[in-house]
Amino acid sequence: MNFLLAYFPIILFFGIFAIFASVLYLLRKSRQIKGHRSPFKDNFLRSPGESLNRQIMEINDRLTENLVLLITMPILFYATYISSLHFGNLKLSTSTFTIYIIAGIGFIAYCLFKLIKLLKLRRSYRLGYEGEIAVGQELNQLMRDGYYVYHDFPAGKFNIDHIVVGPSGVFAVETKARSKPTSKDRKADAKVKYDGKSLRFPNGTDVESLDQAKRQAEWLSKWLRSAVGEAVRVRPVVALPGWFVERVASGGIRVINPKNFRSIAKTKDGNILSEQMISRIVHQLEQKCRDVEPRQS
Repeated sequence: MNFLLAYFPIILFFGIFAIFASVLYLLRKSRQIKGHRSPFKDNFLRSPGESLNRQIMEINDRLTENLVLLITMPILFYATYISSLHFGNLKLSTSTFTIYIIAGIGFIAYCLFKLIKLLKLRRSYRLGYEGEIAVGQELNQLMRDGYYVYHDFPAGKFNIDHIVVGPSGVFAVETKARSKPTSKDRKADAKVKYDGKSLRFPNGTDVESLDQAKRQAEWLSKWLRSAVGEAVRVRPVVALPGWFVERVASGGIRVINPKNFRSIAKTKDGNILSEQMISRIVHQLEQKCRDVEPRQS
């Protein structure tokens, strides 16, 4: 009985911690536990920003875990202090108690550091996710004109944000969502200058996005060639949602506001792709993009 009284605060702490841990575990496992059979037989197509949305969900889980640790650690300190103060069986020396407190403060500081880092990462992913949603919604309008649009195409170790297929060809669209500065000149804050080699934003220059779009288009062209058995040209495009693109020199790949995509999707010299080739390409793309499993009830 005396043993239980002496250790009661710490036992209480670990009981609370065990409950928190069990709830977190069950929440995670609930996504995997099969309940009633889903009414959907086929997998869904990937949505805009599918990969980023999954990463945001994972970050939310990690944030919850860190918050639980941050909340429960002070309870453990308090439980240990109460036990040491009122029960002789747990009497701690001054040096041991000091080391314990320093270690606890260090652990709390580490949890805070992790929280701040995760919050910044989630903010960045959310910006990218919302950018892909904005571009995806604009590109989906092209389906009324007979185009096929696919999102978040899995390509090995990376993803192609959007793929557009139609009579005028195949386009690999790389989305770049970038925050705007907040000066008095709101018009200038929303303008990016493109010289064919770099993107000059009000708050910095970007070259990597252009190179990334080229690499992805080249990869997709090679993949489609092996998939359909014929050479398929893929044109790279960089989409900047919310920005006005000012061309200051010729050359380079296409860089546009997604609302203006129709201007580059029009056929000028007749159809580049036949209906038969479009069907073959679309069939291959659909096989890769239809991989989102319906969740069980």
